[in-house]
Amino acid sequence: MATIPSAIDFKKPRQKEWGILQGRTLASLNYGGIVDSNGKSINLTSTNCYQDALEQAKILIAQGTGTVNVQVVEFVPYDYMMQPNV
Repeated sequence: MATIPSAIDFKKPRQKEWGILQGRTLASLNYGGIVDSNGKSINLTSTNCYQDALEQAKILIAQGTGTVNVQVVEFVPYDYMMQPNV
């Protein structure tokens, strides 16, 4: 029987995400500096890369938002269990 390669780790099915709360609202930011085919920034409410979230938090603080109003939060965007199709 051939094994089908997968990027999904079925032992850890919950995928962590990080976002930034600005005040009490989840901020939509350009995590990782990603752009579309026209060069326009793509904003997202979360990222799966903690370093990208941390960099955006540093930028917000440097812009004068203040450390009281900026929080990097870890969350699971939805609760599910991924099951392989057999």
